[in-house]
Amino acid sequence: MLKFKSLFFFIVGLFSLLQANDVDYSFHLSTSTPYEKEGVLLEVNLTQLNHDKVMMFNFSLPKSEDYDVYQIEFKEHEAYHALAHRYRYLIYPKKSGDINITFNMVKSITNDANVAYAISGDRDNVKGLEKEDFVEPLKPLRLTVKKLPLGTVLVGDFTLTNHLDKHSTQAYNPINLSVILKGSGFLAPFELLKQGKAYKLFSQKPKFKTQQSKMGSNSTLQWDYALSSKESFSLPKVSLKAFNPKTQKSYVLGFPAYKIEVKEVKSSTLLDKEDYPAKAKGIDWDFWSWLLSYAMVFVAGFLMPRDLFRAKAKKLKSNDDILLEKMSEAKTHKALLQVLLLENSVKFTPAIKALESVVYNGENISLNKIKSSLRG
Repeated sequence: MLKFKSLFFFIVGLFSLLQANDVDYSFHLSTSTPYEKEGVLLEVNLTQLNHDKVMMFNFSLPKSEDYDVYQIEFKEHEAYHALAHRYRYLIYPKKSGDINITFNMVKSITNDANVAYAISGDRDNVKGLEKEDFVEPLKPLRLTVKKLPLGTVLVGDFTLTNHLDKHSTQAYNPINLSVILKGSGFLAPFELLKQGKAYKLFSQKPKFKTQQSKMGSNSTLQWDYALSSKESFSLPKVSLKAFNPKTQKSYVLGFPAYKIEVKEVKSSTLLDKEDYPAKAKGIDWDFWSWLLSYAMVFVAGFLMPRDLFRAKAKKLKSNDDILLEKMSEAKTHKALLQVLLLENSVKFTPAIKALESVVYNGENISLNKIKSSLRG
């Protein structure tokens, strides 16, 4: 019985060893001792060794807090019973020290009979492929990451250019500044200028473009700013310390401080020379006396007892008499126009038009002539 168990475990172990050796794994790093944020090219080759089986590979690099990873290439050799995959990744370490690059690998194995059965169905009768999945415990790759020189903010080979559209302007009239940073290496969007006490800064989200390849990352970062102030100010100097891992040398990018002359705008140039609407030419005493008389009549009518009005009803003048009296008392064209407008009667339309032509258009029509037309 003991011999039988030993033989069983020997067969299982041998089968596992054969399973482990039916795929060849090849890993190649461009460097195992990079600097922080230095691009590392990783090439992975998976090659099927056992050609008696049908195999499928599912390979990937999981996300990590220690590095950023970008897959830049995948090629597959789809020969039956001789599967081969090639992957290329670009890896950027985020910190110094020892870090491990880990992998996820699942190997699926089936045979010709299962493949034939799976593809025998038509479009409406798809059959599942029977296969066995094996998780491959691949050994991590170790990177020994070196620290960057103190104060480094850029890693790679970059250039920086800037353009200021003018060095003098009027108060509150903006000037425009464009800055472009481009080159190869690790680059992510960040803010370049900060708000100042002496000027108002207007900006939008930086324009960022990047492309990864087996040669590394090529990126462009562009800032567009507008600055305004009521008085002259200085735009501070900009300095960015960079490090090139290929040459292992530090360098500085930036531009000098700019002095912006702001010319004061005289307040007299901001004021209109004419009043809109025009100023009043004087007090219209006719209008105010007319309004006051009506107000007094209204108050008197409100305060006097109703019975008193009844007792003196016979003594009160008719509406036509009152209107004739008001028209005769009107000494100016404008006063007569106000009387007729308050009556709101169609029969006075010709007289109102004649009065308006005198008051507003300056025509010469006798007041007595207009009054005569009203009596007739």
